[in-house]
Amino acid sequence: MDLQKQGNADAIIDLIPAMAWSATSEGMLDFANQHFLEFIGLPLAAIAGENFYRLFHPDDVARLASEWHDIMATKNVREVDGRIRRADGRFRRCSLRQKPNLDIEGNVVKWYGVVLDIEDRKKAEDELEQTKSALAASEENLRLIIDSLPVLVWSARPDGSADFVNQSWLDYAGLPADQILEWGFLNLYHPDDIPEMVEIWKRDLEHSDFTQLKGRIRGADGRYRWFYFSGRKLTDANGLVRWFGVNIDIENLQYAENALRESEAALRESERKLNLIINTIPAMAWSCTPDGQLEYWNQNLIDFVGLPFEEIVGYGFYRMFHPDDVDRMRMTWEDIIATRQGRPVDARIRRADGEYRWFNLQQNPLLDADGNVVRWYGVVVDIEDRKRAEESLRQSQSNLAQVTRMTTIGELAVSIAHEINQPLFAIVTNAGTCLRWLQDGLEDLKQARLAAERVVHDGHRAGEIVASIRAMAQRSPVRMERTDFKRTLRDVLFLLREELQSRGLQVVADLPPEPVEVFGDRTQLQQVLLNLIMNSAEATPDAAEALIRIACTLREGEVEVSVSDTGVGIPAEQLDRVFEAFYTTKSDGIGMGLSICRSIVEAHGGRIRATANLLGGASLSFTLSRYEDTTVDR
Repeated sequence: MDLQKQGNADAIIDLIPAMAWSATSEGMLDFANQHFLEFIGLPLAAIAGENFYRLFHPDDVARLASEWHDIMATKNVREVDGRIRRADGRFRRCSLRQKPNLDIEGNVVKWYGVVLDIEDRKKAEDELEQTKSALAASEENLRLIIDSLPVLVWSARPDGSADFVNQSWLDYAGLPADQILEWGFLNLYHPDDIPEMVEIWKRDLEHSDFTQLKGRIRGADGRYRWFYFSGRKLTDANGLVRWFGVNIDIENLQYAENALRESEAALRESERKLNLIINTIPAMAWSCTPDGQLEYWNQNLIDFVGLPFEEIVGYGFYRMFHPDDVDRMRMTWEDIIATRQGRPVDARIRRADGEYRWFNLQQNPLLDADGNVVRWYGVVVDIEDRKRAEESLRQSQSNLAQVTRMTTIGELAVSIAHEINQPLFAIVTNAGTCLRWLQDGLEDLKQARLAAERVVHDGHRAGEIVASIRAMAQRSPVRMERTDFKRTLRDVLFLLREELQSRGLQVVADLPPEPVEVFGDRTQLQQVLLNLIMNSAEATPDAAEALIRIACTLREGEVEVSVSDTGVGIPAEQLDRVFEAFYTTKSDGIGMGLSICRSIVEAHGGRIRATANLLGGASLSFTLSRYEDTTVDR
């Protein structure tokens, strides 16, 4: 490959929304695409050669180095997992896939690979596999890209028999092509999966232009792995029908609640078929001129919106968005064009039947040697189901938070009753005293007035207790507003006073003298404080030194609150898990209290963490935004 072709290949790889790299035959890193460099926040010079090891978590370096040396020695490529430090300093779990480019004698000329961020795939219920497109300027480059893709690419005849598989297919199966083509691939499928897979395949061959299914394929090592199959029928200008598709390894996703979203890989046999292949892959792709005018949108998106391309070319694409999203989309797109930095943005697009669905729009600029934008490329991904799932999750968390508040109030019922009985008893006593001073012969208006004033004072006190309990128990919508944090804390401590006294606990509040105003929902912040203080109370045995300390520290733009105790503490190995849902160290706990606290704090834009105290006990700290540093439209 000459320098010009290498440059073209690097530019194309920079457009792929994945982290791609190449290395010399000795394993020295010599290229990383722009997506990779932006992810790690470092220039290529800082990670070239063997310096790429600095990206990995210190605990992973030795293992990954051993894996990489073994791969280079044996030329047996495989998926390797490791943690890579992102630009913000956080480590994320990634999947490293690699493939050698061999000469005719079987020697490694070059190593190519991709780094896939699988952190979200490990945690989320429904994640999107990044779209992988292979574009090249010639048939030779196209075949190289297809063979280098870490997915199994195939094509089939109208009867369903295979007539092409890429090198990744051959490497995975460990068989020559003639044992996989035609119907040989069925010999590699798991016997339990074959009946259903064949039935779906035959049905789609006869009645559909698209197929998708899942099944297990036996690899060269004799082990079966789960794959997601996606394919589409293509009829060219001569009426020749073929099927094109990919099989994507989803073994690590089988334990998730939702299936893997579609992943598309562009296939072509020549420059003439490139546009046809792009129009058949199940993705909505587009390109724009440097000034942001639409010049290409593939057939999938045209079919979805039900509008001719002539009506959306240029700046006409704004008409597809929801009216409430148009101004925001126009401002965002103009900012992206001005800064030449792509970023994902969500908006609603009208389907041909008039229904609006949420989509995520992603874009990348193609830059020339001087850094000028040559063209914009992007994809549009349907996230309607994800949006609904997120809304359902938020509603479930809100319902669970309400139940938790009611449960806590129920547990404190005796203390609450005692708190209310005190002012009520005082009211009755003072009312009786007032009546006595008003009797004939014992009249003393001054004493009667004083007794009546005490009745009013105790009545207000009882009302404040009832109002505080009612606010905690009400299922009211979230109200992000200016909130007096000191008063919020004082109300919680007042509600818990009798409970804490009955446990023999002393509470010390270390608060700054000036007002502490935060931006948040008062009821939700009360619940966070209530949960953290009760957790400390339950973890602290009754003793002379039993103490709960609540500290509040003002910083630039935020407030940090910590609740510390002198109790049994939290083992070091559990500090990162105490905020997980359903994780508890209590025999009668359900493990949702601290999980709800984390959800509330993060919804307020803050952070929460647990630490062990040097002299025993534990501290739970969280941050909130100060009101004066919070914008009005937040």
